[in-house]
Amino acid sequence: MHDRSVAVTGVGMIGALGGTTAEFTRGWQAGRCAERTRLPELAGTPLAEDTVAKLPEFAAADRLGGRRMLKYMSEAAILGCIAAKEALQAAKVAKRFAAERVGIYAATGLAAANVNDVRAMVEQSMDEDGQFSCRRFGDRGLAATNPLLSFKILANMPPCLISVLEGIKGPNLIFTPWEGQTAAAIAEGWRAVASGEVDCALVGAADTPAYPSTFVFLRQSGHLSRDEYPSSGAAYLVLEPAESAQRDGVRIHAWIRDMRIKASASVADPLSRRIGRTFAAAPAILMGIACGCGASELAICGVDRQEFSAELGTAP
Repeated sequence: MHDRSVAVTGVGMIGALGGTTAEFTRGWQAGRCAERTRLPELAGTPLAEDTVAKLPEFAAADRLGGRRMLKYMSEAAILGCIAAKEALQAAKVAKRFAAERVGIYAATGLAAANVNDVRAMVEQSMDEDGQFSCRRFGDRGLAATNPLLSFKILANMPPCLISVLEGIKGPNLIFTPWEGQTAAAIAEGWRAVASGEVDCALVGAADTPAYPSTFVFLRQSGHLSRDEYPSSGAAYLVLEPAESAQRDGVRIHAWIRDMRIKASASVADPLSRRIGRTFAAAPAILMGIACGCGASELAICGVDRQEFSAELGTAP
């Protein structure tokens, strides 16, 4: 099925260890761990003393080239677009490939909404007994909120906005919301490049488990144990045939020798002790770190009990 050797020629990352791939990789190699902070939104709740990984400071408008799209973007979309832009620029994708021959294979985390953005909608959707009513939601709740809110809470919007901002017009597949789904996205991008379906693939994910509402759900559902903490972040990688990378003289971070996804009985995230649980973003971040540090093997098993492993090399 895989006819062509596939190389990683672009890596973009933003998360607890740094706002760029270089910063993130240096932090990992130096043995740094994530700084942690409490969420003010959870003050006075049972989670008031719990901590989340702290993101580095960054200017979203500067990183994205303007403020025009920010009003449509969730935190996950902002992080994803920043990581994707870095990866695409590093591989000079726009100059080297036709937009219709570039595909995006991405995963997203859980949808999340700011309480203040949805408060009026929720209040107008409650019945006389204080229960959420779908009928009232349709009759009154929807009219009480800004229609643009959907751009911020729809799970597929981060990769959608990446394709809009970066002009990606080729095939796309979107997966949600756990680690195994990101693994599937990366594997599909690899397959598409190797088989010639696309000339170039952008693969990766963004997730914001440290967002207040998402954090609460992860704790309540048991997806995040009491000795773990969430960490928001994003990572994207550019995959292309070895032939085009060598022809154009672009930097090759790693060659992909093999990828596997299989069922597992346990959860094992090698990033969690250093930077926290990044869920959907974890496989892409792990692969980005491996490319930067010259690691030849990586493996992760998420809460969906799907184990992703990959073998990388420095030669085809």
